[in-house]
Amino acid sequence: MAYVYLHEEDLQAFIDALKSFASSNNEELDSISRKNTEYGDPADIRGRIEWWSTPRTHIGDLSRTAEELQVRLDQAVEMNSNGVTPMDGVLISYYLPDDMEDTPANVKAYNGDAVTRGAKDAETLQQARKNPDGVAEDGRTVEQVLDDMAQYQDVPAYGNAVVRAYGGVDGYLDELLQLQWYYTSSNRDQISIDHEGVDRAVDVLGRVLASATNSESTPEGYDSWSDAMYKAVTVKGHRGRMSALNALLSVDDAVYDTTTLVDLADQLEDLPFGGSAASSTPNSLYGWDHPIYGFIYNEGTALQGYSMDPLYGVTMAMGNNPEAAFKYLNPDGQMSDGQWAPGEQTKKRWELLTGRYWDNDVGLDGFTAAMAGNSAMRGSDNADTAAAATWTVARSMEFAVDNVPIADYTEAMKENLSVVVANTAEQGVDVANGGYPSGLGLYQGDDSKTDHDDRNLYTTLIYRLIDNENAAATIASAFTNAAMERYPIITDPEQLKKKYQKVGGVYGYLGAIGSERLTDLEDASAAEQKALEDSIGTMVSVMTTILGGRIADKGVKLAWDVGKTVTEPIMVDQLAPDDLPDVDVPDTGSPSSLESQAYAEAVNQGLITDPEAFNPEYLQDDSGRPYSWYTINPDGTTTFNLDNPPSSEQDVQVHSWANDIDSEHDPNNVLTGTDGAIDDGVGKGQRLIQGSDGEGGKDDAITIKRD
Repeated sequence: MAYVYLHEEDLQAFIDALKSFASSNNEELDSISRKNTEYGDPADIRGRIEWWSTPRTHIGDLSRTAEELQVRLDQAVEMNSNGVTPMDGVLISYYLPDDMEDTPANVKAYNGDAVTRGAKDAETLQQARKNPDGVAEDGRTVEQVLDDMAQYQDVPAYGNAVVRAYGGVDGYLDELLQLQWYYTSSNRDQISIDHEGVDRAVDVLGRVLASATNSESTPEGYDSWSDAMYKAVTVKGHRGRMSALNALLSVDDAVYDTTTLVDLADQLEDLPFGGSAASSTPNSLYGWDHPIYGFIYNEGTALQGYSMDPLYGVTMAMGNNPEAAFKYLNPDGQMSDGQWAPGEQTKKRWELLTGRYWDNDVGLDGFTAAMAGNSAMRGSDNADTAAAATWTVARSMEFAVDNVPIADYTEAMKENLSVVVANTAEQGVDVANGGYPSGLGLYQGDDSKTDHDDRNLYTTLIYRLIDNENAAATIASAFTNAAMERYPIITDPEQLKKKYQKVGGVYGYLGAIGSERLTDLEDASAAEQKALEDSIGTMVSVMTTILGGRIADKGVKLAWDVGKTVTEPIMVDQLAPDDLPDVDVPDTGSPSSLESQAYAEAVNQGLITDPEAFNPEYLQDDSGRPYSWYTINPDGTTTFNLDNPPSSEQDVQVHSWANDIDSEHDPNNVLTGTDGAIDDGVGKGQRLIQGSDGEGGKDDAITIKRD
């Protein structure tokens, strides 16, 4: 989001001066016209339009500019007076969504008009929900109101107005609970809930509430959003609201205010919870046996199927807000002897989080979402922040491997933890090439552990994630990018060999882990085995696709590329080829593809220097047809333009070319040397997991914890 800041007094003075200047010029122009008429048009200009219209046009432009500035200032004053937009000293502000053009119409739409619209939509939603026909006074249905709300769901002024219209957070949560009853129907003795309809309402209202927390206003009677939320779910008789709040907090892409999340989690972590699964959450809390609140009591309606775990929703929300995740999971500490040392508050928090009961269904989805959010902070430009985030990443990995059995991993957990692993990609490349995850601080302070234990834990975590296609794609993407970034510019054959040896190591290491996981799933269902096979195929294809993108165009942007850090997993089935034509999920990828891409890069970087290597007789099929994937440039050089990744046909053709030119036209053995580097890297990565006999890694360089 973006706020535009204005100095009210200075800008108003400027607007007034601009209006006065335009007005005086108009008066002057009128005076000239009157004098000209009075003296009989001595210069013969009465019929010439340009003497009159051009100045009038410029004066009109000045007047419109003043009016447009006045609209902006008035909106900022209104929003600031209502406490919706922030101040910076004496500066006030208005809001605009990112990439939205700053026009008077847009400024009004996303500020003052958004407040009016929010209040109206809240009222209309209640009308439609209460009407047996599901239609409000203005003719809109519940679904239509929700669709309209979705258009403004991320606008702070709108969100704040909606929540205010319900009287605050408690009323807002109650509206969601009432919508559950709206989507409930009965047929004789059977009651059914339209969960799709409820989920749609949750998605929209969750984004609206998140935007409200990003306004400067707080619910009436409270100093903060976190206090209002905490009170709403802990007031006697309404503790069932916890399920509704969790639902709203856990909405995908809902970005809640940082301070709100941190303070709310700090408050909620003290609430008792026994681990009851979200799948068993009733739509009413009558008769729950609670260790604190008693055996028979009425705590109001709950949202069926949504969690009552006090920390589930708020930690899920931290997955969308890395700063909040970082501040909550690592509240204090300092650098000591070159390493981050946690403070007492951090130690106590980790003891609580790793020792408490989490919701049996989804609780660890939330905890690992916060872990994922925090891991993105490893990319911070602040060295202390990066070090603190790294400490938390190490604790996250240890918890995931040593405290959680593989059978308890959910698909959401795997995707969250893949983000954690992806944000350690530099260490991952080292491990894949025979090294250790140095710098992470795994098993810090445990003298009984060695570098081998660090490597075993790191690899075990990947083993547990790799059967999830999104997790596999995320890890492969990060590792491949990290390997290539070590050699961003290739200027000589040695650099080319080192680059492809590193990439080969990643290829062999991840592929062998996938193979081990597949072997261990031999007694699993056909569906589970198919899912893992798809994951391995996607993982390998991601690697070759990223590599091909870098070869074809160093500026190309693929969905598989990652930046300095990863903030969310790659969701393979959500990639849209029509919107991102370079992003279609590839279906090929093998060591021979790596070789083909290495040959293409060698050619395109000018490392094959003998012109005879590009004799057309080496670049044609058996029928004499030239290959379609090479181009002779105006300067006489040749470029290989392979598909990304190379098709199987191109793969064979490129290898045929390489075999034909052999050492005669590659006297420096660039191609054979690169082949050897790839084989060495792939083989080393595989042997780390499967040993020299290829029979499996039970007693080899890396030992995987398989349960």
